[in-house]
Order: sequence, then C-alpha cells, then structure tokens
Amino acid sequence: MRLFSRPLVTTIVLVVVGLVTASLSVGQFTVRPDLLVRGAVSGVQQVVATAGRGISSTFQSVAELRELRREYEALLMELEEYRNLEGRLHELESENARLREQLGYSAQASMPVLSARVIAQEASQYFASFTINRGRRHGVEQGQTVIAFVEGREGLAGRVETVSGGTAVVVPVFSAGSYVAARLDRSRQEGLVQGGGSRLDPLVMHYVPRGARDRIQYQDLVVTSGLNSIFPPGLPLGRVVRVDALAFEPSLEILLEPLVDFTRLEYVFVLTATGTASPVSDS
Repeated sequence: MRLFSRPLVTTIVLVVVGLVTASLSVGQFTVRPDLLVRGAVSGVQQVVATAGRGISSTFQSVAELRELRREYEALLMELEEYRNLEGRLHELESENARLREQLGYSAQASMPVLSARVIAQEASQYFASFTINRGRRHGVEQGQTVIAFVEGREGLAGRVETVSGGTAVVVPVFSAGSYVAARLDRSRQEGLVQGGGSRLDPLVMHYVPRGARDRIQYQDLVVTSGLNSIFPPGLPLGRVVRVDALAFEPSLEILLEPLVDFTRLEYVFVLTATGTASPVSDS
C-alpha cells in the first residue's frame, strides 16, 4: 500500500528545491522569507501546471476513445449491411438457379405446360392442398395434372381441384383422399397408390398381387398407368422403400417415397392438354 501519491511526492520535492534555491545568497546560506515564499509558490505552480497538463491529456484521451467507439460502431453497422447484402445476393442466385431449372424443363417438356408458383400451403389431419398463382384466365381448368421438377427429378405433384380467376387449389398426391392408378415401371405390375396424409409420410400402393413379391426390388420406380384417365400414363410417382406382405391380405402393401419433395416445393407445371408423358426409364 502506498503512503504517498506521486503528485504529493513531486510537490514536496519541488518545495524543498525552492527553499534551498531561495536560501542561497552570494556564497553563503541566508534565509530570506520572500525567497522562501517565492520558491514555494514556484513549486506549487509547477505542480499545478503538471497536473493541468495531465488532466488535459486525460480529457483528450477520453474524447479520442469516444471517437474510436463511434467509428467502431459505424464499422459494425457497415459490416452488418454487407452481411445482409451477401445473404440477399445468395438468395437471388439460388432463385435464379431454380428459375433456370424450371425454364429448362419447360422448354424440353413433351407436353404443353404452364409454369406456376406455389403461393400457399395447407396441411392438416383431414385435408391437404396448395395454391398456385395461375387460374382460369391463364388456362387452368379443374382436373388438370400438376407435375414438379426439382433438382433434376420430375414427379407427379397432384391434380387441380378448384379454379378461380387468378389462382387454383391443387390436391397433392400425398393427400389421404388422393388415389392414382399406377404400375411398377420394371415389373409392370399394376396397383392403386394412395396418399399417406402428410407430406412427410410415404405413399402406399395397394392391390399388387402377393405373387409379384419376388419381382419387386428396393428403389423400383412407380409411374402412372393412365388407366383411370385422370392422369396421363408414364408420369414418375415414387420409388419403392418397403414391401409388406400381410398374412390376412391377398395383395401386397408397397410403401413409396414420392419423387417430389413437398417440403421444398416452390414451382410446379400444369399440364394444359391431355397427352402421353415422356417415356421414363428405371434409372
């Protein structure tokens, strides 16, 4: 623990020096009160001047620190703005990539298609649908087929249920009330595919004979058969992920993974004319 502070010690030293200086007179020590007082005052003035310079320097340092803090905060704001710009740029690049993909598919589609954007989705325990930004004035009609093309994969998305002037509601294939006549593309076995009720649930293919069990393999492609005339034939629907042969059922229950990732669905295509889908190979 310090007994004396630095300013106090400096003051004492200066006072002593002043006294000694004042007491020197023509080669001999003579004590003169006026010189003593003058020396003491001079010492005090030096201390005050030194302290004043220290205080001034302290205030100047505080002002510089405040200015540095303002500059630092301004730089942080600029950095945040650059980060936001980078994020928006990344989003625009991703959006452009998706649009180029959709444009490429539209140009090479073998059937007349109308591109549309998904603008709303509804999924509950009893009903599932999504809304697109195309309607009657764009040529959309009830019952038309809706397909999707995501990351190089084409797949059946659903069917137009209701149409208004500028929008349409689509019932997706994963809806529990959706039924699609389908066949296994490799073995040609036919059945009926029903939605699982949720976009995360697999589709279920019914009415495939039990005897076809040995001819069905994991990841076999399932396509629309076109037998009920609701959907054109040959549209990819899903791939086999499991085959169940229940003892009390005369047919197999085949679980399918939909080719369309409905959790990421942004764009779809409405088939505006009935026709035959492009051939699909089991690859």
